[in-house]
Amino acid sequence: MSSRPMWTHGEGHPVSAVAHAPDPTGLYRIRDGVYAADLLLAAVTEFDLFTRLAARGPVTVADACALLGLAARPADVLFTLCAAHGLVDRDVAGGDVVTVTDLGRCHLTAGSPLDLRAYYGSLSERPAVAELAHVLRTDEQAAWGSAKPGATAQDADWSGRLGDVAFAERITSAMDARGAYLAPRLAAAVDDVAVGALLDVGGSSGIYATALLDAAPDARGTVFERAPVDVAARTLIESRGHADRLDVVTGDMFTDPLPTGYDVHLFSQVLHDWDRPRVEHLLRSSFEALAPGGTLLDHDTHVAADKRGPLPVAEYSVLLMHSTPGKCWSVGELTEIAEGVGFVGIEHRPTAADRGVLIARKPA
Repeated sequence: MSSRPMWTHGEGHPVSAVAHAPDPTGLYRIRDGVYAADLLLAAVTEFDLFTRLAARGPVTVADACALLGLAARPADVLFTLCAAHGLVDRDVAGGDVVTVTDLGRCHLTAGSPLDLRAYYGSLSERPAVAELAHVLRTDEQAAWGSAKPGATAQDADWSGRLGDVAFAERITSAMDARGAYLAPRLAAAVDDVAVGALLDVGGSSGIYATALLDAAPDARGTVFERAPVDVAARTLIESRGHADRLDVVTGDMFTDPLPTGYDVHLFSQVLHDWDRPRVEHLLRSSFEALAPGGTLLDHDTHVAADKRGPLPVAEYSVLLMHSTPGKCWSVGELTEIAEGVGFVGIEHRPTAADRGVLIARKPA
């Protein structure tokens, strides 16, 4: 008899999927890192980054931006990627100084006998290279998935396109598929967090809230989502048989106050879509609405506090930089923001597939 796991068919869920499924981390990385190589190509071919920085010696990221004509957010993503590849050394604690390493000097600078810039230049006509060069210069997000030329600004904008029912359903289904493996592992990582009433902010399909409620049989929950994603969320929650414990409240997390009466707030892969002012807004709104003594959970792909990696997260951050106003936020940045709005006791725990959960508490 085969030792392979058995799977159900049709509308059923995989049998023992969480416990016995092969680790799909590599598959997540292929999808999430799809733009990373193009960013490095842009840095080499459009900006000759390593030649120019090597000539200057150690330089702050801010000064590098001025030298190369880079905007701050995409430059931060670029230098995290370069540091993760060992092409620059990045010293955040020492004033955010970057220095080209021997690897970068030997293979990506003019005059080196082992210069690979021409080799990289042979792929400089890839469309995403031009898109990322534009983002680096302007901080203007490119079209989601490199939408076809001729798309309107509204069609190209990731957040604006969520108003289209078909696009919202497609994105919600994508996030639901991503969460099937990740959600139970998030629940396992926070099994010591008491959950009475859970608010899943920007919770898409509600798959992460479902997993947390499965681990806390007496708890109830709410997904707070904008239209028309709220419709898809209700359908998926009902299909899982959780409609009696998990409801959906329609609202905009940026313009509407968060519902009160919850002791746990969950942001799952939400903050990485937004710039710092909106991340600060969301964490402040959470702090104000959360019950005293309550817990904030930020489940996401987090850059290390030193901004030198890890490499898969640095690569995923490029996709977010390309298509959203956000990036993968570092543990240090999120800790600073969370403490700034009043949260305490902040810690970070790994979950699965390069994800982790930042846990913060509101004082009682």
